[in-house]
Amino acid sequence: MAHLSVHPNAFIRPSPSQGSLGGVHRKTRETMLLCEAAGFDVVIVETVGVGQSETRVADMVDTFLVLMLAGAGDELQGIKKGILEVADLLAINKADGDNKTAAERARRDYKNAIHLFSAHDATWVPPVKTCSALTGEGITEVWDTVLEHRRVTTEAGLFDRRRADQQRHWLWDIVSQEWMARFKERTASRVHDIEALVMQGKLTPTSGALTLLDLADDEHT
Repeated sequence: MAHLSVHPNAFIRPSPSQGSLGGVHRKTRETMLLCEAAGFDVVIVETVGVGQSETRVADMVDTFLVLMLAGAGDELQGIKKGILEVADLLAINKADGDNKTAAERARRDYKNAIHLFSAHDATWVPPVKTCSALTGEGITEVWDTVLEHRRVTTEAGLFDRRRADQQRHWLWDIVSQEWMARFKERTASRVHDIEALVMQGKLTPTSGALTLLDLADDEHT
């Protein structure tokens, strides 16, 4: 990052997630469009950290690259959180020095695990690479794999289909966000009362939710 941040052809824009699930800010898609309009032909989106609810970035990028660390419990966490089901490429970072052997072992483990999630006739089976951001070893191979993923998916007609699906996801994300904002606005006067009744056990969560929904409908009409 120290080298990239001063590169004349690179632009870096930190954007806090502000509590938004998915590991990215809710306006990340718009930011990507602005970068493309400004002439940047490569846009890299870094999440705050991929967890159970932080894989939404897979619905807005062409290649979902997952970085892992050997020996940090990532092997189990990656499988547990279903990362392998959405990843297009895995890279085991810090494959240098005394950690090189552990990184190679993690690479083999992930490669074996991925075959459990991939269909036998899949157009693309996510590769697992090792690299070192410290020494630069393996970085070129990782980027070449990203380009190969684009080539394969484009030739198979999957690239355009993925972009179209992402537009559909974006549509419903906006609908969900805007509807929730309007819902909270319309029910603001009663939310705390309903929450208190639910917390006191005087109203079930289901009944409370239906009451708020009815209030939102009444306000709308």
